[in-house]
Amino acid sequence: MRAPEARRALRPVEASAGKLDPLADVAVLFMTLDEDRIQSLFGRLEEQEIRRVSRAMANLGKVDIDTVERVIMRFRAEVGRTGTVIGTAETTERLLKRLLPNEKVSEIMDEIRGPEGKTMWEKLANISPEVLATYLRTELAQTAAVILAKLPAMHAARVLALLPEASVDEIVLRMVRMDSIQKGVLQDIEQTLQKEFITNLSRSYERDSSQIVAEIMNRADKGLVEHLMKHIEAREPHAASRIKRIMFTFDDLIRVDRTTFATLVAECPADKLQVALTAASAELRELFLSSMSERAATMMRDEIENMPAQRRKSIEEAQTDIITIAKRLADEGRIFILDEDEVGSAE
Repeated sequence: MRAPEARRALRPVEASAGKLDPLADVAVLFMTLDEDRIQSLFGRLEEQEIRRVSRAMANLGKVDIDTVERVIMRFRAEVGRTGTVIGTAETTERLLKRLLPNEKVSEIMDEIRGPEGKTMWEKLANISPEVLATYLRTELAQTAAVILAKLPAMHAARVLALLPEASVDEIVLRMVRMDSIQKGVLQDIEQTLQKEFITNLSRSYERDSSQIVAEIMNRADKGLVEHLMKHIEAREPHAASRIKRIMFTFDDLIRVDRTTFATLVAECPADKLQVALTAASAELRELFLSSMSERAATMMRDEIENMPAQRRKSIEEAQTDIITIAKRLADEGRIFILDEDEVGSAE
């Protein structure tokens, strides 16, 4: 049973002019208390409560002194004095490290930050449409409508295309009727996604054999890749299909959306690009050159034509560097990589 002090801390403090929700009030209180008292409170909370408070603390941002004083009015005697507090992921992590084992701290902070420090919705936008569609098939139409409404339009469209027609009709109808999303509803959905989908998905990806094989293939000799893929296709066609979707080769850059292709070109070092293009298809080479200024394209053509023969390893290394840049830009949402069946219609 939790101590009365812990129960009081978790009890919502009366909202002040509606500026903070109850959980944010708790976060302010925790951030203003001394470390010994915080440690005492955390020690009496259940793990799920620690997670909720930690997330609120990390997302708190800057709170003005008037709000802080109103929040801690009932605890003034214990606190002693008040002041402005700033809750960030970094300050929360430092505090948790004094209270919990490192493994548990890492788990909580991973959930707060998401991949590369991204929000829940940015994280969802980087999950493949196939995986998202599989998850949404078991969700209520209203929940699916809220989730899709928060995704980038292109990603949401790809997910919808993979759902049963009857489900799509109902989901889109609910999206049309959706005027606004209540904050409480959105928070509940975020918590459910984090608990039942994101965390489990992240853990399963760590053991995803297709993902592992695809990463190996991306770095293997082209001849070996062709040989192995033929063998896998003959014995495990479904696995081969998934590996192909995950794999991304230099030739796949032809799938970069034309409206964002110039962004990719601008990020590529000229010396790496000219080596990579020596072994590119005529179509892909022309796509790169046509996305440059006339002067830059002329210089690049001259460099490629006058360049001495390059070792295969040098070419593959240069192409790998360009692929890495493309994947980063795609993760940042600065370029869009189309599915194979979309390339023709987008041109």
